[in-house]
Amino acid sequence: MAQLSHREVVDKFYQSANARDWDAIETLLDPDYTFEMPQSGERVRGIKNNREMNENYPGLPQGEPVRVTGSADRWVTTPTFSVLKVAGTGDDYIVESRVKYPDGSLWYSVDLLHFRHGKIVRQTAYYSPSLEPAEWRSRWVERF
Repeated sequence: MAQLSHREVVDKFYQSANARDWDAIETLLDPDYTFEMPQSGERVRGIKNNREMNENYPGLPQGEPVRVTGSADRWVTTPTFSVLKVAGTGDDYIVESRVKYPDGSLWYSVDLLHFRHGKIVRQTAYYSPSLEPAEWRSRWVERF
């Protein structure tokens, strides 16, 4: 089977995260994978630690995703990523996404992905909740 392009790996990574398909995610990661979250000062080393951290995410149902009552085609997958933009060349890619949690909160995330031998070897995630704009600058800005 042909090796995936880096862009295809990025797409599959986020699709697999939304599906909570940890096996698929592991196929996309380099054995030396490191995940860093500078805002909280945390670093996760290794595929095993990353998987266990994700499998133990607070509030995640064990086993299969839980169906949302009254909706046959929606499932709870905490959190759910909507990729807004992907940019990159060579071994470095940037992914901008909106992250939605079951409590309805929206966060924004920028992930820096570095590849080695066609797999993600380092991921750095910067994230922030959405917030109301400051009133003091309202006369100079427009809302979108």
